[in-house]
Amino acid sequence: MRKATFLETQNRKAPTMKRLRELEHENGLLKLLYTDLLRKFSTMKDGLTRSARVC
Repeated sequence: MRKATFLETQNRKAPTMKRLRELEHENGLLKLLYTDLLRKFSTMKDGLTRSARVC
């Protein structure tokens, strides 16, 4: 059996590398979403805590 050439190896890796970049991008978006939600819920919690103290 012959050894795969450099280009053949790179051609097999290309879809994997593309998928890795896509996953890294999605991961970045999820981190932004999580941070935004955390900030919103923290604000809501602070508001509820303040209103509970008034009662």
